[in-house]
Formats: sequence, C-alpha cells, structure tokens
Amino acid sequence: MSDTVNDTVLEIKGLQVKYLTTRGDVTAVDGLDLEVRRGEILGIAGESGSGKSTLAVALLRLLKPPGKVTAGSAMFRPEGRSPVDLLKVDGEELRVLRWSALSYLPQGSMSSLNPVMRIEDQFRDVILEHAPARKAGLSELIQRLLAQVGLEPRVARMYPHELSGGMKQRVLMAICVALEPDLVIADEPTTALDVTIQRVILQSLADLRRDFGVTLVVISHDMGVHAQLVDRVAVMYEGKLVEVGDVRQVFKDPRHEYTQQLIESIPQVGRRAS
Repeated sequence: MSDTVNDTVLEIKGLQVKYLTTRGDVTAVDGLDLEVRRGEILGIAGESGSGKSTLAVALLRLLKPPGKVTAGSAMFRPEGRSPVDLLKVDGEELRVLRWSALSYLPQGSMSSLNPVMRIEDQFRDVILEHAPARKAGLSELIQRLLAQVGLEPRVARMYPHELSGGMKQRVLMAICVALEPDLVIADEPTTALDVTIQRVILQSLADLRRDFGVTLVVISHDMGVHAQLVDRVAVMYEGKLVEVGDVRQVFKDPRHEYTQQLIESIPQVGRRAS
C-alpha cells in the first residue's frame, strides 16, 4: 500500500461518548483520536473505567442508553468497499458490514452463545444471514474454521454447555472470521480464563491475523496480554488517550506516568510485593 489512507483501516477523530444521567453527564471517552493500521494487532490498554469497552461498543453501534456518542467520526475503510463513517452509517448498511467487514469478539464467552443451539447451527445462522451464497460447502467451511482455532470436528455437533470456557472463546473467534472481515474488535478475550488457556487464546488470535490477514483491535486491562500479542498499544486513562506507540518501545520507555504504573502492575517472578 502506497499511501496513509490505504494503510489505515479505521480512523477515529474527536470521538466523545457520554452517559447522560439525572445527576449530570459523565464523559467516558473524551475527544479520542486514533488510527488502526491495516493488518496490525492494536492493543487498547487501561484499567476498568478508563473507557476501553465504551470505545468498542460505540464503534460497533452497540452503545445502550444512557450512553450516547456526542461528537466525532470513525471512518472505516474495508477492502473493496467505499469508506463509511461507522457513527453515521444507516441501519441497513451497518447490518451489511457486520460480520462480513466488521466483527466483534465480546467479553464473556459463557453468555455469548445460544445455549439451546448446536455450535454448527450458530455458524450457519451468521454465515447464511450475511452471505447466503456460502450455503454450498457450508459444513466443510465450519470444520475448517473450527480446525483453524484448534477444535476437533465433533465440536460442531455439541451444545455450548458441553464446552469449556476456552473452547467457547475459540468457537466465537472462529465465527468472527467466518466471512473474512477486515477488522475484528476483541474485548477482553482472555477474561476469566486460566493462564494456560489464555496462552492458547492469544496464540489463536495471532494465527487468525497470520492466516486471514485480519486487522485486530484487542482491548485488555492486562499489560501482559499486550506484551505477548500486539504490534502497537494505545493507553487510555479517564476516557483520554494518553500514549500510543510500538509495543516494544512503550514497554522500554513509557512516556506517561500512568503507562509506567500499568507496566509495573505485571506480576514478575522473584519480585516481592511492597
């Protein structure tokens, strides 16, 4: 790609999100500017309440009242399609973009799958709703997608309650890339998983970028996740973006005091708690 526009899959400018309450407005995202480069894994870091998840649901148009986007733009440039402002695109066009160009891996895989549907039927629902022409060879596609995230063919016939938390998360990851979207936003993808399964999930996310060429935005409070996975990291504090940079450089020489504190919060072998 020869120019900055083509290298940028998402350009956020002046994004402001407020929660409108009877006690006054609370600003959750405050004038945020951020670019997501095509093909990268971008991390969004910050503690609970910093505005990370609000940013994600605002971009995906999943923000519920009393939350409201009060300013800004989010120009999305999927391959082979005209650029669109995600904050202004109408409902039908947004529906067309979802899954095929823009996917979401939500927090809490435990409650994100329909408990009364087999896994293969949940794949079918997404794929046929957004790409009915994929009906031929659908079973084979589902098997390939499951294999892509390290799951056996038998998982397709299982119900969510028969799967572990890590298996459910990998099923959701496979569904997210079923239609080969340009951008996947993953919100705390390792939450509530043990350390061993966290490593499997992080490797699976890296593999999806490698095998599908998908751009990933990974939201996590855990700086260890960012250190292992992302190319660049953006740090949020009290709704503002306080630092953005190459992940190695940020860890080596953080410019903001809050970033330093986040890095120091990573448990280290041999370091005693003060």
